[in-house]
Amino acid sequence: PRPPAHYKSASVIPSPPPDDNPFSPSPVDDFLVAAFRWTLQRQSGEISDTPGFDGMMQELLDYRIKHGPEELERVSYRTMIALGGPIPFIYKHLFGKLEATPAILSWFAKFLLPFLVGDMELTTRSADDPRGGGVLVKRCRVLEGSGCKGICAKMCKGPTQRFFEEQWGVPLSMSPNFETGECQLVFGEVPIPIEEDPTIPPGCLTCCPASRSMECNVLDQC
Repeated sequence: PRPPAHYKSASVIPSPPPDDNPFSPSPVDDFLVAAFRWTLQRQSGEISDTPGFDGMMQELLDYRIKHGPEELERVSYRTMIALGGPIPFIYKHLFGKLEATPAILSWFAKFLLPFLVGDMELTTRSADDPRGGGVLVKRCRVLEGSGCKGICAKMCKGPTQRFFEEQWGVPLSMSPNFETGECQLVFGEVPIPIEEDPTIPPGCLTCCPASRSMECNVLDQC
């Protein structure tokens, strides 16, 4: 997805409408959130008393406000490396060059990542490319829970794209839509540099809590 044209001059981005069918986490999802949060806490040193997924979002927002978006991106990347263990290295060297790798990774993403981003469905890579390798996040939990464009761009999109490129040996393009809450992932597609990516508009989301704690820079700092 590509953002509406008015994004280019917007200082405030409309937030997604209320979700009529919110993600309902299972006990397994709650366990995976706890494991992810524990690892993130070890990297950031940020700990909130709020339990569960909401507490993890609060820790990310607090860290982002205290240390800035670039440091948040580094912490997120280190968390992914810690959680991945030897699996990315093994996959990269045994299966990374397979033609089917983008489709394989999109299939695993659909079943392994809903605890973090919510419900997902498999797609083709694009309307013009019928090959497998795409997966659509229907309503991103991270964006919904944080309400912050900076968390989306610097905790999720940037480090995740880097993680798959460097650790798995497979490029990944992520295209969030801030008005719908969707995000299109395409494995096997080289991403646009984040500072040039039209899916990351200037300005802040209307629901962004970080914008109430700092001046909202329309270029990048939300």
